[in-house]
Amino acid sequence: MIKYLSNCKELENLYINGFCKDWTKPLDECAIKSIIKNSQYSILAVDNKNVVGIITALSDLINWAFIPYLEVKDDYQGKGIGTDLVQRMLNVLADMNCIDLTCDIELQPFYEKFNMLKSNGMVIRRYLSVEK
Repeated sequence: MIKYLSNCKELENLYINGFCKDWTKPLDECAIKSIIKNSQYSILAVDNKNVVGIITALSDLINWAFIPYLEVKDDYQGKGIGTDLVQRMLNVLADMNCIDLTCDIELQPFYEKFNMLKSNGMVIRRYLSVEK
């Protein structure tokens, strides 16, 4: 049974592995734990003591929030966990007028389910080259 933990204080007692598998520059367990600890908001999906999904958000606590990280482990995808994580985070951020995130084009239909609008943006990814 999946439990959802917000701003988890017992992070050191949980197992976090199997994330960032297909990333160009994957993060290790230590880096992911630091991201969770240093984010203003985090929600974890936990099966027993195994973290199977993560979402984080940063905010100015007045008007704006940014969701930089959402990931569900491969063998838990398609079970509604990602949807639950996003909905729970949007509930936490309900008082914010502006909630932003960036994602790959193929992921946009997932976020449209939450009434999010397509937007243009710019990013720096130091591990990718810029084509001229």
